[in-house]
Amino acid sequence: MVTTSRTTRPAVAGSVLAVALAATSIGALLADLYGLTSIATFARWLTLPAMIGLVVLGSIRRPELGEVQRRIRVGAVGGIAGIIGYDLVRIPFAAAGMRVFAPIDSYGLLILNGHMASPWSNTVGWLFHLSNGITFGIMYAVVAARRHWGWGVLWGVTLETFVIVSPFVERYALAGQATQITLAYGAHVAFGYPLGRVVQRLDRTDEELRALLPRPTTAAVVVSILFMLVWHHPWTMSPARREAGRVSSAAGQPALVVQRDRFSPEWLRVRSGGCIVVVNHSATTYTTPFGNAPASGQGRLCFTSSSVDVRRVKLGDQPYSGGFVVVDGR
Repeated sequence: MVTTSRTTRPAVAGSVLAVALAATSIGALLADLYGLTSIATFARWLTLPAMIGLVVLGSIRRPELGEVQRRIRVGAVGGIAGIIGYDLVRIPFAAAGMRVFAPIDSYGLLILNGHMASPWSNTVGWLFHLSNGITFGIMYAVVAARRHWGWGVLWGVTLETFVIVSPFVERYALAGQATQITLAYGAHVAFGYPLGRVVQRLDRTDEELRALLPRPTTAAVVVSILFMLVWHHPWTMSPARREAGRVSSAAGQPALVVQRDRFSPEWLRVRSGGCIVVVNHSATTYTTPFGNAPASGQGRLCFTSSSVDVRRVKLGDQPYSGGFVVVDGR
C-alpha cells in the first residue's frame, strides 16, 4: 500500500511547475486579449522557453518526478486526441460556410507580428492551436489523473466558458452569435471526452503506449507537427500571394489581390488609421464600408479602431468571400 501511494502521488512542486509551464501557451493569447503585452512578445519570451522547459521536466531522470512525468506524457497524448475530436466536429460546419477555423490563422499573423498572412503564418497559427490542445491536456492530467471522464468534459466546457467571458468574443465579433457559441461548446465537449477517457485510465494508457513505442508522446507530437507542415506546405506560395507581396513592397502598405471575390492573403493587419491596397482582378467593382475596389483596378480599404478588432470584409453573399483585417488600435 505504501508503494502504491508513492507511485500515484505526484511531487507538489513538479505538478505546480508543469501546470505553470503549460499555461504559458494559452497565456500568450490571454495576455494579448487583455492588453498586457502582445502575443508576439509573450510567445517569444515566455511561451517558447516554457515549452522547452516542459519537455525537460517531462524527460529528466528524477525518481521523485515519475508520477508527474507520467501525467505529462498521457496528458499530451490526451490533448492531441482531444484536439482531433475538437476539429473533426467542426469540419462539416466549415464545409457549410461557417468560419469556425478563421481565428486560428490570425494567431500566426499576430505571433509573427506580420501585416500580411502567409503560408508560414498560417502554419504557425495551427501549431499554436495544437500547442493549446496539448497543454490543456497536460494541465488536466496533472490535476485530474484517474478521475472519471466526465471531469474531462467539464474541463472542456469550462475552457469555452472562459472564452465567452473574455475579450475574445468582442475581438472576433462573436457576441450574440448563438449558433457559433453553441457549436463552440459542442466542440469543447468533443475535446474533453477523449481527453477524459485517456486520463481516466492513465496507468493503462501509459503502459500500452510505452509498449508500442519507446517514446510514444514524442512520436505523437512529432507526427502532429509533421502533419501540420505537410498540410499547409508553407514552403510554397500562390502567384496571387506573391503579387500581393510585390505590391505591398512598392506601396509601403499591406496589399491583397482579389480573384473572383476572395482576398489573397485572406488575413491582413494594419494599425488604426492605416489602409490596405486592393488589386482587383475581377470584372466587378466592390463597395465596402472601408472603401471601394474598382473592377480590374486598384483601390484602398482604410480602418480605424481604439483597440484590437477583427473586421470581416465581405465582397459578396458567399460565405468565403472577402477576408479579414486585424485593426490594431493599441
